[in-house]
Amino acid sequence: MIFKKTKYLNIVIYASLILVAFFTRYYLFEERNSWFDEWHSIYVSDPNISSDETLLRYFGKKGDFILPEYYPPLYLFILKFFFQLFGYVDNNGRILSLIFGILTIPIAIFLTNFLKKGADCIFVGLLISFNLFLTWQSIEVRAHSILVATSLINIVLFYKILEKERLLLYFLYILTSIFLLSLWPLAGSIFFGKTIYLIKDYFKNNKKNIKIFFLFCLILTSYVFLNIDYLKYNIARETHYTVLYKSFFYNYHFRSFFGSKILGGIFLIIFSVLLIKNFKNLILNHKKEDLLLFIILSSYFLPLMYTFLRAPIMSPKYVIFIVPLIIIWISINIKFKHYILFKISLVMVSLIFLILEINNSPIDRPPTKQVLKKLLDNQINLILTKERDVFNNYLKTKKIIIDNKIKVLTINDDIPDNFDKYWFLCLNNVLHFIGDKGLLSNNPKVEKRCLDIQPKTQFREIFPSISNIQDFYIRRFEKY
Repeated sequence: MIFKKTKYLNIVIYASLILVAFFTRYYLFEERNSWFDEWHSIYVSDPNISSDETLLRYFGKKGDFILPEYYPPLYLFILKFFFQLFGYVDNNGRILSLIFGILTIPIAIFLTNFLKKGADCIFVGLLISFNLFLTWQSIEVRAHSILVATSLINIVLFYKILEKERLLLYFLYILTSIFLLSLWPLAGSIFFGKTIYLIKDYFKNNKKNIKIFFLFCLILTSYVFLNIDYLKYNIARETHYTVLYKSFFYNYHFRSFFGSKILGGIFLIIFSVLLIKNFKNLILNHKKEDLLLFIILSSYFLPLMYTFLRAPIMSPKYVIFIVPLIIIWISINIKFKHYILFKISLVMVSLIFLILEINNSPIDRPPTKQVLKKLLDNQINLILTKERDVFNNYLKTKKIIIDNKIKVLTINDDIPDNFDKYWFLCLNNVLHFIGDKGLLSNNPKVEKRCLDIQPKTQFREIFPSISNIQDFYIRRFEKY
C-alpha cells in the first residue's frame, strides 16, 4: 500500500512539473517571432526539396545569395522530417523545440533521483521550468532544446551501463552518443568529463571499465566516419560568429544561463561556494554526482582551449546542455542548515525573474506576426518585398499567410491581374543586425533601399507610409 502511494505521488509530481514547464514555455509560443538564424533553419529544412538540395542550401546556396551553415546538418533533416509530417509552417518547427524543451524536465528529475535517492526533485524541476535561458530556447527553431534533452538521456544511459552490463543498454548508449555528437560536436566535452570520471574511478576503486573505453573508441570512430565531410568543412575554419569577451572571466556564461545579471550572479555565487566547499571531497572521494561537475568544467575548458588555439566558440548556446547539470549539482550539494527555506527562496526568486524578464529575450525579433495581422485587418492579400529568398520563404511559412491565402512576391515579379492593391514590406534598421542603433527612437530614418521603389504600372502609392513599426517600413499601393 505504501509502495502504491509513493508510486502515485511520483506520477503526480512528474505530471505537475511537466505542466509547469509547458505553461512557462508555451506562454510566449503564439506571439513568438523568428529572427535571422531561424529563417535559415526554416529555409534549409524545406520538405518540398530533395535531400541533395537541402545539403546545397546547408553549404550556402540560399537562392539569391551565399551563406553557409556551420552547425551540423542533422538537426535540419530532423526538422525537415517534422515539417513533412505536420506541415511546412514555422510554428511547427517551434513545436518540435517545445516538445524537447518540456521533456528536459522529467529527464532531469529522473537523473536527480538516480544520483541521490530522496533528493529534492521538485526543487530541480521548478528551477529548470523557471529557467529563462532554457525557456527561450525551447521555442526557438534551432537545435538547442533537442541537444539538452539528448545530453541528459545520454548521461542517464552512461550511468546505467556502469551499473548493468546489458546488450540493449550498450546499443542505446552507442546510438544516443553518435546522435548527440552528430547533432552538436561540442557535446564532446560530455565524453571528456566521462573520461575524467572513469580515470578517477580507476584510481579510487580500481575499476578498469575497459568495455566503456572500448565503447568510447567505437563511438568516436563511428562519429568521424559518418561526419567526415562536416569535420573537414569546419576544422579548416579559422573564424566563427562568436568572440571571447573579457566579461566571460567573471560571469562564466551564468548571466546568459539564468537570463539576467542578478540571477546569474546569485547562481554563480552558490555554485562557486559549493565548489570550494566540496573541493576536498572531490579530490579524495568518488561520488556519482562528480560526473556532472567534470562535464561542466570540461565544457568550459575545451571551448576555451579551442578558442585560444584555433577560433572563438564561446557562445553560451554552444554549451547550453550544462545548465540543467549545474542546477542538479547545486541541488544535490546544498546541505547546510535551513536549506529547505533557502531552496524555497531560490525558487521564488527564479519565478520572480521569470515573470519580470520572460518577454525580454536577449535577441530582438522583428514583429512579423503583428505586421501581418495589421495587413490582414486592412484586407490585403498581396505582399511585395525587396528581401532575400530566405526571408520571403519565412513569410510564406507563417500560419496567418497560409490560412488567409496571402500571396508573397518580390518587387521584380509581375502582379496578377486579379489584384487591385498590394503592400510593400521592407526590413528597416533591423535590431538583431545593428543593435540599439536600430531603435526607432534612436534611428527614425528609413533605409534608402526601402524608398527606392517605384509603383507598379497602373498602381499609385497611398500615403502615409507606415514607419512606426520596429524593424519594418511599409508602403501601400492600389490601382488607379
